[in-house]
Amino acid sequence: MKKQTGKKGHILVIEDDPISRNILANIFDNEGYTVSEADDGVKGLEKMRAELPDLVCLDVVLPRLSGFEVCRMARKDMQLAPIPILMVTSLDKKEDIIKGLKSGANDYISKPFTPAEVMARARVNLEQKFFLDKLKDRTKKFRMAYEVMETTTSSLDLKRILFILVEKIAEALAAERCSIVVVEGNWREDNNGMKGTVLVSHEDPGLNELTIDLSKYPELLEAFRTGSVVLVEDVNTDPLMKDVRDKIIPLGYQSILAAPLAYRGEIMGALLLRSARSGKSFTEEEIAIARLIAGASTNALKNASLYQALESRTLRVEKLNEALIKVNQELEELNNIKSEFVSTVSHELRTPLTSIIGFSELMAEEQVGPLTKDQKEYTRQILRKGKDLLALINDILDTGRIEAGKIACRFRATNLTDVVNAVLSSTRHVTGSEPVIQLDLSDDLPEIEADSDKVIQILSNLVTNALKFSPEGTPIIISAKPIEGRRETDHSNLLQISVADQGIGIPANLLQKVFEQFFQVDQGASRTHPGAGLGLFISKSMVELHGGKIWVNSIHGRGSTFHFTLPISQG
Repeated sequence: MKKQTGKKGHILVIEDDPISRNILANIFDNEGYTVSEADDGVKGLEKMRAELPDLVCLDVVLPRLSGFEVCRMARKDMQLAPIPILMVTSLDKKEDIIKGLKSGANDYISKPFTPAEVMARARVNLEQKFFLDKLKDRTKKFRMAYEVMETTTSSLDLKRILFILVEKIAEALAAERCSIVVVEGNWREDNNGMKGTVLVSHEDPGLNELTIDLSKYPELLEAFRTGSVVLVEDVNTDPLMKDVRDKIIPLGYQSILAAPLAYRGEIMGALLLRSARSGKSFTEEEIAIARLIAGASTNALKNASLYQALESRTLRVEKLNEALIKVNQELEELNNIKSEFVSTVSHELRTPLTSIIGFSELMAEEQVGPLTKDQKEYTRQILRKGKDLLALINDILDTGRIEAGKIACRFRATNLTDVVNAVLSSTRHVTGSEPVIQLDLSDDLPEIEADSDKVIQILSNLVTNALKFSPEGTPIIISAKPIEGRRETDHSNLLQISVADQGIGIPANLLQKVFEQFFQVDQGASRTHPGAGLGLFISKSMVELHGGKIWVNSIHGRGSTFHFTLPISQG
């Protein structure tokens, strides 16, 4: 290990001539350098390895090992190679000087020499050596700082990251203790009762969050207050340490550095270094490195905090998802039970209703005998209400099949005139009076490829709604015309069918909702003309199954026109 001295530097003189050796030693000693001596090459090489001097003054002609050999061997040794060698020679031949420089000497002086020449050569080489040492030290420290900061982004293990930080900086800054302390809450409120937590300390890898009383750490409180690095050059004299001096001095600490960890103005803690060094204590470069490491520590703490919060939130979301999956499974199970119940009940209701409707039609048409005027009216009421109830049951069943994706189309050639006639027949008894329905069908209507039963159901729903919500005696107009397909999804040209009425109309703000399940335009009207609000939803679903589109134009209070399109061909 290099000998520590308070002088300018350490110079080793290797010279076999005692007179020359003494002269050189006195020159260096008078200038304030520490001097050691050796009288042959072997001893000189041994002293170089033992003392690691700042400069070697080496004679060429030596016993056992020549100066050239000492020079060559020193340059092959990694520890000795950086030491500058000033060769002293009585040989004045140019080739001998070149040989010495080639052997690894940095410079030379010739005998006889003067003190001024010796010191001039020595100073130049020492200054170069000290500059390079300082540069290497700075490079080493900042490389260490860079490596440490890289570590903060390579792992989310907060304890590991922080321990590497304090371990590296303690080594680079020669600190006897390096710790990271964190605080919670507003430390300004009550300094005397404020607690801190030592997360890591480089001398104890197993440290597990030690709680400390911050009132015993005035340097930390000062760093928190100012938001700046606090440097205590000498514990013995710094007034900041007067209340805790008697506790710190026995521990052997002479200087202290506290660098605050702050994130967006919020103090999170501090990097605390304690050193046995006195005098100059921490240099400006070391303080700069401490600031860098404090910033890296802050980022590590914040990243870890965010990661922990994210993990906690992710865990909560996972638990909520599990609960949601369970609830969805239960809802699906309940929905299946509901669907089965509705389907069973609906089928059970349809059987007697079919009989009621059938017998009511026979009676209304007086096929079982003549009826009085009142009997005819009562029979029509039974028939109309029965058909309303059957339509509601069918709508409920169809809605369930649509939601379950179990409804499909059976496409075949379909004549729209036949569809319209079927609709006119099925809607005769929707209201208490004879419906007024006008037809406006183009002469050139083509057959379409469609599921005729579903097209009848779509048109029946629209006509039934038009009849229910129109004043008695006002006409309902059913129109149809072929049009050219205009959308990219249209497989062929289209047939557009429309149903217009002069009823109550639909407010503009409700037009987008009319095709939703259970939607009813007017509750008062719905009570007069009962319904579940499923007809338009079913019509829209069945139009879309065909690859068509349905929409409505309406003026509130003046009537509505529902339009839908069906592809002429499904190919």
